[in-house]
Amino acid sequence: MNYKSKDFAACQFNPLTDQKILDAYPRLSEIIDPDWVDEYLDSVLRYIIMVYDPKSPLINNERDLNYRKGIAGELAGITDESMAESLYTSTHEYSSELIIKYLMRFAKSKEWAAICAYESSFWESIKEVIEPISGKNSKEKLESVQKKSAIKDEIEKDIKRLDALYRTFFGEDDELQNKAKRRLTPELIAERR
Repeated sequence: MNYKSKDFAACQFNPLTDQKILDAYPRLSEIIDPDWVDEYLDSVLRYIIMVYDPKSPLINNERDLNYRKGIAGELAGITDESMAESLYTSTHEYSSELIIKYLMRFAKSKEWAAICAYESSFWESIKEVIEPISGKNSKEKLESVQKKSAIKDEIEKDIKRLDALYRTFFGEDDELQNKAKRRLTPELIAERR
């Protein structure tokens, strides 16, 4: 799907504005630490709005968090691969703190902040479970199996937590809720190819 500026009109700040984002929306400077001002700040802010603003069209249209991050990175103009990877894996120097500040100051919803955090954690857990059991000896392999078992239990709990948070966030509006948390199905994956 090709995204245009008008698609992000419902966001708190339109990340596809033609201007520098801080020039277009000076209120964003309220969450900026002076130490974060670097050549990437404009792109990082655009990326954060696209991925974490609850009214971003990417939230509804791109349910796969990692895919959504990739699209947001492209739309934000992030061409440096190591920079993009650090954003996608939340290892970028200041992005995590900036995300938290954005959620606190502008999204203003504890439920939405929790949804963002749980979804990220959920996919990290899925990755851990998918990786093969490893260990040099039977004791290490057993520990790996036990770790995976604990993670699988947490995954089930996270699904329930996410469902409850979506219900709260969308005010029990089942239609809106279902649209927002559409899961990837084989049919949807086939449509994207």
